[in-house]
Amino acid sequence: MSERDPKAEAAVLARKAADDAKAMQLLASNQEISDEIVGFHAQQAVEKWLKAVLGYQGVEFEYTHDCTA
Repeated sequence: MSERDPKAEAAVLARKAADDAKAMQLLASNQEISDEIVGFHAQQAVEKWLKAVLGYQGVEFEYTHDCTA
């Protein structure tokens, strides 16, 4: 098993957070999309940005969606 690179993982999380934020902005302008869907992408963006900051700082956190466990 290779060693984790927290700063590389943080960069990936930040990129994915930006994608969720873009999706949220695009969906929010469409009246046919529910607030729940827009809110989901907002929550995902914030969660990923927080994890990116924590990871960049070297703070360990649990990966709760790990399918290998």
